[in-house]
This record gives sequence, structure tokens and C-alpha cells, in this order.
Amino acid sequence: MAASPEAVAFWAQMAAAPQQVSLPIAERRAAGEHAEDATAEPSGVTYSSQPLGLQVRPTDGEIGARILYLFGGGYMLGSPASRRKTAGHLARSAQAEVWVASYRLAPEHPFPAAFDDATAAFRALPTDLPRFVAGDSSGGGLAAAVGSAEGADGLVLFSPWGDLTCSGDTMAENAAVDIECTRDSLLEMGGWYAGTHDRHDPRISPALAATDSLPPLLAFAGSDEILLDDARRLVTRSVRGDLVVGDGMQHVWPIWVGVFPEAGEAMARAGAWIRDASSGRSSS
Repeated sequence: MAASPEAVAFWAQMAAAPQQVSLPIAERRAAGEHAEDATAEPSGVTYSSQPLGLQVRPTDGEIGARILYLFGGGYMLGSPASRRKTAGHLARSAQAEVWVASYRLAPEHPFPAAFDDATAAFRALPTDLPRFVAGDSSGGGLAAAVGSAEGADGLVLFSPWGDLTCSGDTMAENAAVDIECTRDSLLEMGGWYAGTHDRHDPRISPALAATDSLPPLLAFAGSDEILLDDARRLVTRSVRGDLVVGDGMQHVWPIWVGVFPEAGEAMARAGAWIRDASSGRSSS
């Protein structure tokens, strides 16, 4: 199924824009705070700043789950504010309380800083409801690592970067059509995050885990992105995994709700999956 006209136009606009990977770190971080500028403003949710991070709650209906959301940015940029809208749409769709946690960034704070901070945030979530971990890009890989280590009830991953060795087949296969990521830039950021640690460590590269022990997960990836194979491998390492590949889609396409219909459909599917998974745990 071909991409919608709205998506085609958006990707053309993205392809024509200056690429962040060529900017100094400070400028990349400033640009990263505007990642959601085009995304529609969520309705029916409230926001509050808490010690754990940004809390998002639907304004009506019973809350059925808690979700720790980990923002993407190559482990070197991003903040809870940079995924405020995404968290709002996910909270509304999943009828869940979403926490967008902060974590320390590389290169100033290499591994295990982000992993330790995200783990502490997950452990701080009350246990009276099912607990999920979600994230995009590097945040998706971090979500898989933390969710596996902590026994989360499920994972929702948007274009997860799960292999910091960048060994996936689509690194080469999709290099000519990916307009956002390059293998060289990922390897550079992966080096900043991993530091002196082995990048095969499953806490760094959960897609390379030796055992198929990831919690149930739903992953989304674009057919035209170099990280497609990372999502595929994470799904195969789950006890029950599903992969949604968006035709003609690029990196982290579900975060642009309101820009093109595929993003809204993906967010609705993610929310329905979390609601179904929550009901399953509650009834067991």
C-alpha cells in the first residue's frame, strides 16, 4: 500500500531540510527540542511536571496502565518536553498514565547513565496497574533494554535503535532511501554512549541479546529506514512480538500524529495493543 499524499509531501519536506547530523552537538540538541513542531496538539489530556518527569493523564475514563516513555535522540539529545505531544496522544489512545522520564545524555554521561536513570524511573512507577515501557529510536532501544531487565508487562517501540554495532542488513539495503539516519552518524553516537563498554552488551544493544526473553512487544518501523532490521530482530527476541512496517515511511513516523494519516493509525494501534495487554494481565 503506497504512502498517503500527505506523508509523501512531508517526507519531501524533511529531505529538503538541513540534516541535524552535520551540526555541532549544541545545535543538534536545540533542533531536537523542535522534533514535534508539526505534530498535532493532543486533546483530552492533562500535563504536570513531577520529580519523575512529565506526567500525562487522560481527562476522563479509568486509567488502565502506566507507561514509562523514553525519548529518542541518539542518547545525546532530547528531553521530556521533546515528546510532550507524543506522550499525550499515547495516553489518550491507551487510556493510560504516561511518564516521560528524563535521563542523562552522552557524551557527557556515557553508559550506564541512561540505562540506570531509566531503570530507576521504571522502578518508581506504582505497581497497582500494568507497567509498560515505550520509546522511539534510541529511546526505543533503551525501552527494550530496561523492559527486559525489569520485567515490564509490555513494550511499544517506534523505530527502535536496538543494535549499536549497526550490523543490521537494512543499514546497507536502505541507505539510499533513508532521509534521516546514516550508519556513520549512528556509529558516532553509539560510541559516545557506549564509551569503553562492549556494544554487544544487551543493556546497550538489546537486539543482540543471546536469549529470546524480551517482554511482549509491538514495534513500528518504516520500510525506508536503515533501522528496520533492528525492529525485526527485537521482535524475534520477544516472547510475543508484532511488527508494523509502514510502507514508504521513515524514521519514528508514528510521532507525527495529525501530519499524515498513517501516524494517527499507528498511535491508535499502539493504544489498542496496550489496552488489550493490560486487560490480559488484569484478568490473569
